[in-house]
Amino acid sequence: MDNLQNSVWDKASEKLKQSVAAMPVGKESKIRDLIGEVTWTPLERKTRHRLGKHVRANLDHYGLVFVRKAGSIAVYKKSTV
Repeated sequence: MDNLQNSVWDKASEKLKQSVAAMPVGKESKIRDLIGEVTWTPLERKTRHRLGKHVRANLDHYGLVFVRKAGSIAVYKKSTV
């Protein structure tokens, strides 16, 4: 990843943490919906994929739990722990 994508990744990661904190318990959502189109759009496809893998590997860090797959897209909800 280049420096621009690193910066965009950091913004997306921070936005995801903020959105999860404000998210009601039990609501299901995709990462794209949580961070919003403004934050999602600058991410290159490769970076989006890496972000998804990073979130999946670090669910506790983001306060999420995996719920199901909607096609090939993972759906998460806020962790109650």
